[in-house]
Amino acid sequence: MNWELSAVPYWPIHRRRIARRRVVACVVAAAILVPLLLVRAQLQAEPVGRRVFDAVADTVTDRYVDPTFHGIPWMSLVAHYRPLVEAAPTTAARYALLRAMLAQLGDSHTAVYSPADLRADELDSRAPTITWRDLTPRVGYVRIASFPDNLSTAIGWALEIEGRKPALILDLRGNPGGQVSSVDAAAGAFLPRGALISTATGRWPAFESYSFTADASTGTAYRGNVVVLVDSATSSGAETLARALQFYRRATIVGTRTAGKVMGVDAEVPLADGGLLRVATMDIRGPDGRPLERRGVFPDDVANGDAVQLRTALNVLSRARS
Repeated sequence: MNWELSAVPYWPIHRRRIARRRVVACVVAAAILVPLLLVRAQLQAEPVGRRVFDAVADTVTDRYVDPTFHGIPWMSLVAHYRPLVEAAPTTAARYALLRAMLAQLGDSHTAVYSPADLRADELDSRAPTITWRDLTPRVGYVRIASFPDNLSTAIGWALEIEGRKPALILDLRGNPGGQVSSVDAAAGAFLPRGALISTATGRWPAFESYSFTADASTGTAYRGNVVVLVDSATSSGAETLARALQFYRRATIVGTRTAGKVMGVDAEVPLADGGLLRVATMDIRGPDGRPLERRGVFPDDVANGDAVQLRTALNVLSRARS
């Protein structure tokens, strides 16, 4: 039998089946895509101020760490600020109003950043994160300016050189914090692996509880005497590191009380005008279970001014050696 000729009568049927399937697939795709495109077009047609405000208000309402908003009448604030933000004549005026609204929450990490703010931050981020040098033949110096992602290798480089000395000054002054993983890596260079650095609880603590511990990702283990320099601009993850080293009596803290700005941010939302919203979604506590937000880290030796702080740190290390 000639199978090719015998199959000819069935080809029109086969083609009709394929055509029907394609039509059904197109109808289903249209039923899904058309409403989405209509909604998107409707949203894009809304004034940018309204879109920005809705994103800020809705995200804070749904994600903020405290569902009671610290007793602040949040929904009343939303109703008050909505027409003001929507009518703001400039981007700068819009963000000034949004900041005023979020400031009522009273926490350190819930904030909005305008497009201009983000451009300025991008320029600032080009500064070196870690620097190190010899202070004396016996004292090394390592400065960590922030905790971006994947910092463990750079910390290992710094301590491979300065860690040969019996004493070390770790400078966290002005450090705004950063990624928890990098903080834990830095802690692991001074503390045993697995030592508790901080804990975090979310909006619903029964379901959102986390522990952060020192890890060995730097590949170094410095065991000499350590002084940590802090000041009023030492914030967030830098505060949790300083507090952990102090709590375990691994380092002496020298300087002034830290900023007391320690919250966890797990919500970053790009805004319609190119800005960014960050919302505090976690309460962070030190290894002793005490909150650091609004409290900060109190130094063991109070010293004001860069030169005085550095001199005090050297004196502390000199006393430890004698």
